[in-house]
Amino acid sequence: MKSILSLTLTAVFILGAEAAEPVHRAKIVAIKGESQQAPEYQISGPRDKSTKTRYWIEIEAEVEVQTTDPSGFIPSLEAKWYAVVMDNSKKPSAVPVRLIGTSRYKNINAKDGNIFLSAYIEPDTIERLTGQKKPRENDIEGYALVLSGPGIVTEGKHGKGLTKATAEKESNWWETWNRVTLEKMIVPKSRTPFAPLWTSRYPTEELER
Repeated sequence: MKSILSLTLTAVFILGAEAAEPVHRAKIVAIKGESQQAPEYQISGPRDKSTKTRYWIEIEAEVEVQTTDPSGFIPSLEAKWYAVVMDNSKKPSAVPVRLIGTSRYKNINAKDGNIFLSAYIEPDTIERLTGQKKPRENDIEGYALVLSGPGIVTEGKHGKGLTKATAEKESNWWETWNRVTLEKMIVPKSRTPFAPLWTSRYPTEELER
């Protein structure tokens, strides 16, 4: 009787373990922005057309990742990007503006323990606000990134690792902002001329429908 009971408890434990949903952890290690010149491509077929040199602001984040999924992959991850730019078009003095954008990723490979994510601010957005055709890193007052997704652990220290900012972290400005906000002004890499580049560096994006 005791052996039957023991086998039953063991079977219940195994089934319970198999039924448990995988959990994933993410911790933002670093976030930075830099000016990037738009790439130029050589193509055949269409007639060539003259274009102007354009400069984008690239935001890149390094993220430590872990998962209990046997595959070693995190199914999906959402990144919400924030940036503050001084709007010099406002007279008599410049005012800060918060830019926001979202990118979503699928099949994130967590086997190496870290990944990189990126997003971009378009040249026209920067020129409209700063008046500069060639943006500088210091045109941006600060960046912030917030990660989320199904199965991502949000409790305790793991929750803190899902958010990182480069300036005034204590104020939580990306959440408490009460000034001008421009939505969808930070765009995913897939919507830029950089889309076909560095594909082995970044996870695959979930394209918007």
